[in-house]
Amino acid sequence: MKIRLFLILFFYIITLSAQDKLVLFFDFNQDIINEKSQQDFCKWLEHSKGKEILKIQGFCDSIDSNSYNKELSFRRANNVLALLEFNKVHLSEKLELYGLGEDFEQLKNQSDNRKVLVYYQDKISINKKTDNENLVFENTPEKDVPVNETKNNISLIEKVNNAKIGDLIKLENLNFYFNSERIITESEPILSDLLQVLKMNPQLKIYVYGHICCNNNPNDVKLSYRRSKFVFDYLIRNGIATSRLGHRGFGSSRPIYALPEKNEAERIANRRVEILVVKK
Repeated sequence: MKIRLFLILFFYIITLSAQDKLVLFFDFNQDIINEKSQQDFCKWLEHSKGKEILKIQGFCDSIDSNSYNKELSFRRANNVLALLEFNKVHLSEKLELYGLGEDFEQLKNQSDNRKVLVYYQDKISINKKTDNENLVFENTPEKDVPVNETKNNISLIEKVNNAKIGDLIKLENLNFYFNSERIITESEPILSDLLQVLKMNPQLKIYVYGHICCNNNPNDVKLSYRRSKFVFDYLIRNGIATSRLGHRGFGSSRPIYALPEKNEAERIANRRVEILVVKK
């Protein structure tokens, strides 16, 4: 009995020590992480493979009413959750999500209170042997899940085949690292699909259009331009003639949902890449 209790206690200590924490900050009265935290999130995301999110806690400063701060802290936590889901970070089946508002020990610097804490650990599988009740710890790295199954490839081909000149086609699941023109690893097959479509249709000519979210300045097109150029350059490197391609960044000037977006789902929809069918 003592041995069993010791093993349970040992497992609990190991689990606690394996946890780590990501801190993301927000500007006053905002529910989107600020620019500095966007950069921190991108850096963390590059090493997030095999991580499991255990708990997300939202916090606010003490300005405004307690009820408002509670609601704002929940929005912050939920938007971070949506950001993790969008970037396909593994979430625990027992994920805990809280909005604590201002109900915690406030720091003197108010900006330090406007945050979300993300607790995570390396994925661990615990198997319990039934014969001697010993605990066995196994590292179980997350398996790669292809973004594009065959049906998605067929879907892109069908969309192009059915499209008329002047039609816009959204490249589904073509996702970029936050605030970057680098696509996430899981999206690489989407570019391969587009390349195959162009090779199968030698008369096809397209323009690549990039769009972003969350920017109230419609003239700021730098990031969307770099994203469209990334796709453009990939196709050229893989043998598609420049005469068949063009690219342009529209920034946030052509949103699907009006700015400012109401939630992360609308922001995800607005930051997208489309192709314009110019010639078939």
